[in-house]
Amino acid sequence: MKERINRKYVMGLDVGTTKVCAIIGEQDPDGSLSILGVGSTPSLGLKKGIVIDTDQTIESIQKAIQKAVSVAGIESHDLVVGIAGGHIQSHDSRASVEIVNVTGGVRRRDIVRVNERAKALAMPVDREILHSIPQEYSTDSGPVKNPMGQVTTKLEVNVHIVTASVTSVQNLMKCIKQAGYNTNSILLESIASSESILLPQEKEMGVLLLDIGGGTTDLAIFSRGHIRYSGVIPLGGDNITNDIAFGLKISPFDAENAKKKYGCAMTNLVRPEESFSVTQIVNNKKVTIKRQKMADIIEARMEEIFHLSKERINSISVNEKSYAGLVITGGSSLIEGIAELGEKAFECPCRVGYPNNLKGMASVVSSPIYATGLGLVRHGFSDVLNQPPNGSSLYEWIKDNMIKFIGFFK
Repeated sequence: MKERINRKYVMGLDVGTTKVCAIIGEQDPDGSLSILGVGSTPSLGLKKGIVIDTDQTIESIQKAIQKAVSVAGIESHDLVVGIAGGHIQSHDSRASVEIVNVTGGVRRRDIVRVNERAKALAMPVDREILHSIPQEYSTDSGPVKNPMGQVTTKLEVNVHIVTASVTSVQNLMKCIKQAGYNTNSILLESIASSESILLPQEKEMGVLLLDIGGGTTDLAIFSRGHIRYSGVIPLGGDNITNDIAFGLKISPFDAENAKKKYGCAMTNLVRPEESFSVTQIVNNKKVTIKRQKMADIIEARMEEIFHLSKERINSISVNEKSYAGLVITGGSSLIEGIAELGEKAFECPCRVGYPNNLKGMASVVSSPIYATGLGLVRHGFSDVLNQPPNGSSLYEWIKDNMIKFIGFFK
């Protein structure tokens, strides 16, 4: 225990529809994550990312964190919380500022000023900004990756803005606080998942990420190294389970187990003779079910999720929807045939996203169901979205932000 003193630990808290998962980790010098503790418990107080029972949510959070702390043998004071749900919205914003001292080039305060202008939108009182992520800067010469020091008369920026329902965020934060914990770091779950499973070259070339959770499916498109689009489809693994329960006349519990053990997302991948036994709920009678029958049910719902995802993507601009491949993660990505169905639906290469670059309890968490939690931990060490832009010093960042309040640095 002594060797862990003065080392930084981060806890990621994934509060989902089906489970609450807490993961504690530390970052090794080589950049890999060493996982020290994992705790997971059924989520009883949330539905599609929204708190519907405060007491049950608090209890689930406490149980998951206590399990992780017990395994790790340490308390973690840096807590990063994931957020998702149908209340999440996103849009792009573009802004520009004139550069007063042209010969001196773009300065830190100019970058801060143009980003603040892009965020200065008429926001409804029931919405709040979660993330404001610069996608691309432009000068008189055209697009640039880093505008610092560039000689130009005007600086422009494209910003991806993610917003959430004020009450949904506050209710989640209230539950975490009443559970005995505090956090100032909230991260969109699709961004968290991307940090644990996507490769840098995928983000650069263009990739569509589908994180299929219990209550919702999170979409995110990355290209040229940045997120270009994020959205939420209000369907997920629970809908598949309910379809199976209804279609086979079995309990949701048995339907979930059957989905995990015998499920397949493409009927033509299942041999006609394959079957399994299950107990029906009406007469408590054990019956034999053809595996193809359940595959028909799963395939129909997955095709709907993929169709709605494509519709959402087709509604955005051409530049944003360009991607070279598809990565599917989340619990439902473990269903056999999901990658083949994704490749067929989106007409591009597809793979199931597994977390990478892990140490410690890697064998326990190397699964798509832990992608979000691991991404939250990794984000806690990088905190890319909340760091001073482009590696500036904290003093410079604070100084330049004071422009919003006083006109001293002009």
